[in-house]
Amino acid sequence: MTIPARTAFRSAILAEAAIWPAALIVVLLHLLPTRLSPATDMVSEYALGRFGLLADTCFLAIAVSALALAVCLRRALQPKRAVKTATIALTVMAMATFALPLFPTDPDRPSTVHGWIHLAAALLGMTSLIVAAAAVAVHYRTPVANHPASTNIAGLSLICSAVMAVNLALMLARWLPGLTERLLILAGMVWIAVISRFLRTKALGGG
Repeated sequence: MTIPARTAFRSAILAEAAIWPAALIVVLLHLLPTRLSPATDMVSEYALGRFGLLADTCFLAIAVSALALAVCLRRALQPKRAVKTATIALTVMAMATFALPLFPTDPDRPSTVHGWIHLAAALLGMTSLIVAAAAVAVHYRTPVANHPASTNIAGLSLICSAVMAVNLALMLARWLPGLTERLLILAGMVWIAVISRFLRTKALGGG
């Protein structure tokens, strides 16, 4: 295995290994007595209560996963425009997500400086993830000879980016913002997990 392939393989493992604990924490937060409504309260609000450490750990795990996936894309794929776009978008998403624990949200609507920074970082991260998924869909829009599953990856990436975009629009329109944010996060986590697994297999095969 070449050095780039080895780096891509390890980065894909890290990306997948980090996203699953984040997903489990999200599930756990919904089972704990937080008194938050999944339909109307935002995920960031879990960080304001007694389970704040869990929520912050979730944010950091997502950021690590996105950054590792960015490294994986850079090492595993040819530096075409779509790949560069996805890599930059994932890096931006990771940096924005890293900022979330540092600038806590405000309950309901932003009313402080750190609340506005949190909102801006969250929206930037969500938008960047949508761009990354769409860019990967563009990259894999035609089958790759040694990886015919690339067509499925393109389809999944397109679906996930569309689901995230629609739910982001609904969230901004304040239509069940908690629910639509959670659907956006779910689609993003699924995409990261699947594309990480796919790229790990690709790097392992040297293709």
